[in-house]
Amino acid sequence: MRSSLLLVFCTFFLLGSTTHKYYVSTTEIEHKIERNTIQITLQLFTDDAELMLQQKDPNVRLDPDFDAKKVDILLDSELSKALQLFADQSALELSFLGKEYKNDIVKCYLEVQLKDKIQELEIFNTVFFSLFEEQQNIIHFKGSVGRKSFLLHSRRPSVKIEL
Repeated sequence: MRSSLLLVFCTFFLLGSTTHKYYVSTTEIEHKIERNTIQITLQLFTDDAELMLQQKDPNVRLDPDFDAKKVDILLDSELSKALQLFADQSALELSFLGKEYKNDIVKCYLEVQLKDKIQELEIFNTVFFSLFEEQQNIIHFKGSVGRKSFLLHSRRPSVKIEL
């Protein structure tokens, strides 16, 4: 009886842990006033990012041994669609700087060079929204207004920040 209960508990625990997955990305955005830039770091689960890129190229792999230039081009293209910034209602151009792999995370680095001082920043982050209905994107913003955090999802894909 005791071993049966243990078996049921272990089966429930193992099945429960493999059937539930969290769909979350984290984006750090820092407004560097002295440099007149916005620096962005996206942290994405590697398997989710790979799935996103495989919609464009089924052979692509997020692996340090795979064609890094090809992956960078695809990441740049897909992230420029899914992450959009507007300063005072004007679209900003994001520059993809590169990526690095950390365990099961791919960290993507982007930057915006600002021409003028900005009063308001609007951030649209729809990364993985087309892949996962439950996707949530956490935004951590740091700038002259201090540090603020926001949770974006399909019903709230953007946030405005008064600077």
